[in-house]
Amino acid sequence: MSGRVSGPVRSAPPPDITNIFSGTETRAARKTDAPGKGAADHAGPEATGTNPPQGVPFSSVRTSGANKPKRQQKECAIVHHPAKKPYMAKKRASSLLVKLMEGPRNSSYTKSMNSTIEIYTQHFELKERPFTLLPDPDFLFWSPAHQRAFTMLEYGTLTGSPITLITGEVGAGKTTLLHHYLKNLDDNFKVGLVSNAHGSRGELLRWVLMSLDQPASDTATYVDLFDQFQEYLIAEYAAGNRVILIFDEAQNLSQESLEELRMFTNINANKDELLQLVLVGQPELRAIVQQPELRQFAQRVASSFHLNTMDESTTLAYIGHRLKKAGAPRNLFTESASRLVHKNTHGVPRLVNQLCDLSMVYAFAKNQKTVTLLTVEQVLEDGAFFGAPAPEKNDETA
Repeated sequence: MSGRVSGPVRSAPPPDITNIFSGTETRAARKTDAPGKGAADHAGPEATGTNPPQGVPFSSVRTSGANKPKRQQKECAIVHHPAKKPYMAKKRASSLLVKLMEGPRNSSYTKSMNSTIEIYTQHFELKERPFTLLPDPDFLFWSPAHQRAFTMLEYGTLTGSPITLITGEVGAGKTTLLHHYLKNLDDNFKVGLVSNAHGSRGELLRWVLMSLDQPASDTATYVDLFDQFQEYLIAEYAAGNRVILIFDEAQNLSQESLEELRMFTNINANKDELLQLVLVGQPELRAIVQQPELRQFAQRVASSFHLNTMDESTTLAYIGHRLKKAGAPRNLFTESASRLVHKNTHGVPRLVNQLCDLSMVYAFAKNQKTVTLLTVEQVLEDGAFFGAPAPEKNDETA
């Protein structure tokens, strides 16, 4: 895959990151939540007959338990009993997803997928689904860690760094960040994107040439291919262009392949690098590069960053950001629901998206306009969220 990407050299500065729940609840109130009061968060506006605050679009949704039916008050009180785990509060006979697909009011789920998505978005007054699993630069959330990672990517490009290394946990947002980076490169950059290269050194060179839209004959020898690659780099340099090779999922590259890439960076003209490499991969890529056998490769890494998972406050801001981008008129998740999402996803953006999306499906099935703590608990209780194990603890979180 290759790309000649147009657009300004630098993107607009990332927006300031603020906690969307700030100012809606005093710290003292949070510390003194009694079981009866905290339980009010379980029932959305539909259950209480009240509406969310209208003045602040993305403030935390807090409801009063004054008008709550006694049976529901009792159930919620059990939920907040200190001896109970939240998502083990009450065992249900069947999943809401099953009822959603079998109940008469949900016959629309037998229609096309587009029909289902339209009902989903219309129910919550959205323009599109806010928590998809596909990388989308338009939904990029500028956490402090993502800002620093993008800065290092730009620094490596502008300074002619031979090798730039970006690593992060699975689902941390590396690919989304990379797409935003490509979207904002100038016309004088020729970019080759290799998503999952493998094989011998000759096969690696063929992957590289194909990513740059260059022919790579099966009958050509390695010497022929390397000569063709070198001539291409020289021709682009003479035309005033710069060539960048990006390897996504680079942790799958062998030591032999990484050493071959280092040799590519030796092609230069006087003080100018004719080729720049950007390697993006999972945390083990850093361990691979730091092996003694690759010390020459490591010495050529002039720019690097490790993208960590999000802490709780960043996760809350992330949820609000995606909802706002999707056109939500207010925050559709209560604060306690968002905190439970972080607890069960460990701040991994992809897992946050998955759990939030399932929670919105459950809220839709119950005809609720707000995702409450009880809704997220039910998703976890039903086993609908197939979450990954907790990642290893990092030195820093976003």
